[in-house]
Amino acid sequence: MDFQGSKIKKKIEAISTRISSIVIPIFQYVPCLSIWLGIMSVPLITYLTFFFQNPKILPTDYFFLFQNHGVYFIIFGFLLFVYSLIFQLTHRKQLIRSGPYKYMRHPQYLAFILMTFGMTLIVFQTTPVVEYNPFHLNGYTIILYTWVIEVLAYIILGKIEDIALKAKYGDKFLEYKNTVSFMFPTVKLKKKDFKHGIEK
Repeated sequence: MDFQGSKIKKKIEAISTRISSIVIPIFQYVPCLSIWLGIMSVPLITYLTFFFQNPKILPTDYFFLFQNHGVYFIIFGFLLFVYSLIFQLTHRKQLIRSGPYKYMRHPQYLAFILMTFGMTLIVFQTTPVVEYNPFHLNGYTIILYTWVIEVLAYIILGKIEDIALKAKYGDKFLEYKNTVSFMFPTVKLKKKDFKHGIEK
């Protein structure tokens, strides 16, 4: 009976791993960023309408954009995402432990967090063209809450991915998990025996 139960358990784990391997990339590459873009699509369309009527405003917009610190978060996040994607595409069907995955287990989610954070900073320095406010909240508060929800969603996705990787790679993943941080890179200092001047 115990053997039969363990066999069923292994089948369930195998099925859940297969489902996760399909579902997680969908959430990863069609991320919660769509929520943010959905909220900001109306002012973006309005801006594009004004731009095509008067394209001379583009240099002024570039000047404003690069004065905002948010754009640098967007650029860094995008580069981190591309870097992570390259390693995912070139190291398929294996536990990736090199490149950005040497310092954190989910660099792709950190990349999305940085990009949406940069977009949020830019929004804070602009006036919404159209303000949709069904809950009688300040427009900027709604954007901030949206970003916080996105961050929580990426953390949950990272945890789900950890479960799938543990089911697939077992002790190999647990060793990796114990040595590499979850999403934000940390520097692990070597312990030093000051009495003998020897690093451990």
